[in-house]
Amino acid sequence: MDLDALFKPESVAIIGISPKSNRATLAYQNLLHIGYKGKIYFVNAKYERVHGEKCYSSIKEIPDTIDALYVSIPGEHVLRTLREAKEKGARGAVVISSGFGEGEGAGIEKTREMIQFSKENNFAVCGPNCLGLISSANNFSSYGFFFPDGLKRGRVGGIFQSGGLMHAIVGELGRRGVGISTIVSSGNETVVNTSHYIEYLANDPNTDVIMAFVEGIKDPNHFVKAADIAFKNKKPIILIKVGKSEKAAHAAIAHTGSMTGSDKVIDTLFKQKGIIRVSDVDELIETVILFSNNRFPNGKGVAITTTSGGEAGIYADIGEEIGVHFPNFQPETNQKLESIMPEFGSIGNPLDTTGNAALDLNLYNACLNALAEDPNVDVIAVSQMDITENALNHNKATQVIVKSIEECSKTYNKPVVLFTPNAGGADEKVGLELIKKGIPLLVGARSAFKAIRNLIWYSSTIQQTEKLKNIPVIKMDKKDLPYSTKGVLTERESQMFLKNYGIDVPEKILVSSPLEAVQAAESIGYPVVMKIESAEIPHKSDAGGVKLNLKSAAEVEQSFKDIMVSVYEKYPDAYVNGIVVEEMVSEGIEMIVGAKIDPMFGPIVMVGSGGILVEVLKDISLRLETINEIEAEQMIRETKAFKLLSGYRGKPQADIDALIDVLIKLSHLASDHRETIQEVEINPLLVLPKGKGCRAVDGLVVLKQVEMEQAVT
Repeated sequence: MDLDALFKPESVAIIGISPKSNRATLAYQNLLHIGYKGKIYFVNAKYERVHGEKCYSSIKEIPDTIDALYVSIPGEHVLRTLREAKEKGARGAVVISSGFGEGEGAGIEKTREMIQFSKENNFAVCGPNCLGLISSANNFSSYGFFFPDGLKRGRVGGIFQSGGLMHAIVGELGRRGVGISTIVSSGNETVVNTSHYIEYLANDPNTDVIMAFVEGIKDPNHFVKAADIAFKNKKPIILIKVGKSEKAAHAAIAHTGSMTGSDKVIDTLFKQKGIIRVSDVDELIETVILFSNNRFPNGKGVAITTTSGGEAGIYADIGEEIGVHFPNFQPETNQKLESIMPEFGSIGNPLDTTGNAALDLNLYNACLNALAEDPNVDVIAVSQMDITENALNHNKATQVIVKSIEECSKTYNKPVVLFTPNAGGADEKVGLELIKKGIPLLVGARSAFKAIRNLIWYSSTIQQTEKLKNIPVIKMDKKDLPYSTKGVLTERESQMFLKNYGIDVPEKILVSSPLEAVQAAESIGYPVVMKIESAEIPHKSDAGGVKLNLKSAAEVEQSFKDIMVSVYEKYPDAYVNGIVVEEMVSEGIEMIVGAKIDPMFGPIVMVGSGGILVEVLKDISLRLETINEIEAEQMIRETKAFKLLSGYRGKPQADIDALIDVLIKLSHLASDHRETIQEVEINPLLVLPKGKGCRAVDGLVVLKQVEMEQAVT
């Protein structure tokens, strides 16, 4: 679909307009307000003239072709109207009418008909059940609500699945000096959805920053495509995605499933695609304002200046909590500051310049310049509580600070931000005035620090992606999967499958008697481990089906009997293949690695702290699709277990390279068998000392139900 039909049509028909102040009339008034230069046609069979202009009884009567239409009529008449509009050349419509799938019954059928009509005719529909859209960049509006107070033309685009939030947010951004290129209230997203709009804005020459409010992702594959385009074009996506509290859709057999619920997967997707996920409206607004300044840091170091020692302490605490790094200044910087600052000033980061410094333009300029010249500093954030129109005109300290920031920004290619410690500490005229000077004004320390953290994260992600471009894609041959009629492979079958992908597993032998168990143990060599083998008992330890560190024939013989008795008591109806005798691997750090096929986004690979504490710690890192060595290393570094793997408190460093290799192979395994496998888990994977590799001492492969049924037939 050509979305230009929605955002920059040369003519538009307003369906349902009347002399009253209804939604269609508001849409017309908004067109006049924004300065639309195209042709406007009115359609309503009840009137011959409306608002002093000719009104047609139907679309068919319009003497010319039309590009788009705004539809505000009862839902049962919408499809007929769209068909008539298509015959007149229309390629798109904003439909604010409801009754399309919000409930049950006829609405669902009408939705199907609209989708079919759109596919057959390549016809773009915004909505239904929406407020509409505004394209300031094209002087066009198809918006059936009061025009957002304060909205200005600019380079921020937005898609909102909540029209009310959109209306409030774009107005506030305008009052703060940040303008809009295009905004969309997407409504039901029956035809055109958030993914389409993001792709359009990602390619829009009038848009630099994309913001969104998302309740659900209707088209996951297209969403990923759109996000890739935005990231490639260096257009940050800043969004709120609700639904963090959503539970996993099923009770997973493996730990992997329970720890990779839908929101964790979405959060992982956002991180991989460079999408900035914010937690609330305040963070969204401050982040958009900061990003719209179009200055990005090269590193993570933040310098804070304030005229209050008390504020400096508060900022140190907030920064640590939110994850903003305040580096120590270089010795040369400290020397400069000591020569500049008043004697009672406090040299440190955050930096208390004192109120006296803010009364001297040369002195304050010198302070900011010293920070900007420090290689440890990548962002400068200046705190000032008194940021009002009156202060800007009459308060010398405010005037000095603003002037110094303006000059510093022009001289140094580093982001310099002005923020208030308290929310609501700035007024409209000040925000507009500072934006003109190239100074982003952020309101409230907590939201400001989150915005700065988001800016640094995005810049770092861009830099990391540049490095990934040079990493060759690892290719692996697809290995066959041993099928099971039970939907769950036994541990031995699972480990055989893992071994086919080059993942090291202990030597093991399946036995059916105490005598065979002793013979197997002596063949493998003591000590050994014994485990029950049954596809119907996935968690063997809970059933008393595991015995460790057996060092003699007598222990092996007795353990065989004990396991069989315990399993029979707890699972009397379970089918048991026998008992597996395997090599005992005792050294190494216990990790969990796994993969899951997400119904929306496909293969996901996981790594984290393993063993019996896996559910307690829930220390995991995720990635989607196949990964390379840098991504695998990043995953490992994101876990708390990384300290242990690196050689914590004098212990030998673990074989991290081998763990990286396992993660890469596991990601290929999941991708190769995405149609067959539901989950794969290795817990624990023992990571041995450096140079000795990893051993998958347990394994679990869960097949999809459809494959189970095929195997049975």
